[in-house]
Amino acid sequence: MEPIQLTEVEKAAKILFTKLITEGNRIPCDSGSGADIELKLPQWYDEAKFKRGQKYFFDNRFGMMQSNFVGLITLLAEPKGLTILHNTGRSSTPETARKRYISTTLHMLSWYEIDLSPGSKSWASLNRVRKMHKNASNRSEKSKTGIISQTEIALTTFGFMGYALVRPHLLGIKYDSEEDREGLVHFWAVIGSLLGVKDEYNICLPKLAVVEMICQMCIRYLFIPLLQFESPLFKQMASAVVEGLGEFTPFNSYDSLMYFVRRVAGIPGYQFNVDMEKEIICRRIYSLGELNDFKKQFTDVEGYEYIENAIFDEKVMLYNVVQVSDITVNEATLANGTVTGVYNELNEDGNKKKEALEDLLQLKHNEQLVITTVEDESEWKSYLNDSKLKQLSSKDLGYFKFKCRLSESCYSKIGNFINESVLSLMLYRMRKAHV
Repeated sequence: MEPIQLTEVEKAAKILFTKLITEGNRIPCDSGSGADIELKLPQWYDEAKFKRGQKYFFDNRFGMMQSNFVGLITLLAEPKGLTILHNTGRSSTPETARKRYISTTLHMLSWYEIDLSPGSKSWASLNRVRKMHKNASNRSEKSKTGIISQTEIALTTFGFMGYALVRPHLLGIKYDSEEDREGLVHFWAVIGSLLGVKDEYNICLPKLAVVEMICQMCIRYLFIPLLQFESPLFKQMASAVVEGLGEFTPFNSYDSLMYFVRRVAGIPGYQFNVDMEKEIICRRIYSLGELNDFKKQFTDVEGYEYIENAIFDEKVMLYNVVQVSDITVNEATLANGTVTGVYNELNEDGNKKKEALEDLLQLKHNEQLVITTVEDESEWKSYLNDSKLKQLSSKDLGYFKFKCRLSESCYSKIGNFINESVLSLMLYRMRKAHV
């Protein structure tokens, strides 16, 4: 097979993404203990760009907050990070999730609201969050769950800025100024650095076009497959977020939120009322051989057992759980490419994949997973539709459409004013609840 021809932007994005995934997973978020951490601004810090990123947030505050919420749920879909978070015991119930994510929101707002300098409230917040990450990583390493690595910390920045950068039109974010978007990227490059991301793994440090490509790669190679897996632990943790923040974000439910998240991520079947011209997917960047080498990097790394068989595929995979009685699977259907994997029907060579996916999803005895392969970017278009909408109850459908209308209304002065007013009230109540 001929090597994949890449542009200079794609080459630069591929180098950093590869380094982040294959090397960063073995390097801890920080060395020593939390007490050893001392913050300092990176040499490349640009105050004007940083403040422009802060202003861009406030000019699009409602959409940015939506982006953060979608990013949070997306990050929960990563099994290793989810397990580490669950083991802290601080996010698994509505009560603990309420406290944690109110605290997370207020920490983030301080970074946007306050001038960044030693001794400031935002500086103290970043210092505290970084120490919490390191202490959690030390506990996780002792329990054999795996460290919080440079990979996790770097990808956390995607949760805060990735969708705002590459899918702003679905979130109510204005995106017509390249300088504003560069400011947002620089802001998160700095925040990432202060949270312990080393420069060589900082996905926000390259030029804007490269950062955008890295975000697209994250979506294709990581989050499109992961957001299709709904493990019992993921459902528990995501539901805890929805219920815990229910008093601040009414008209929400687990199912309506998941449709909205998958719509923002661009997963086929979730294209309700979207501009199909903007429904693009990152084209194939890695060859099959490169991806197989990728996976070998995780064979002895704690916490990443799912990667070898669940994600990082040359083709895009669409996953569907069906009842056994709904489909007949045999060697012919497996061979013709229509069905490329089924839990209870894998041959001997597929035992590892079967075990990995069964462990991840914990399917019942009468359930199977049908995997459809999408060959290339042009075939991808043929799968784009809103077919998954029919799975929502009438109540959840109403919640989902209401969420979409709120995002769309950000582009009108009146709608944006109303959204900002409601958001201000919500944040006021959060601050009161946090006291």
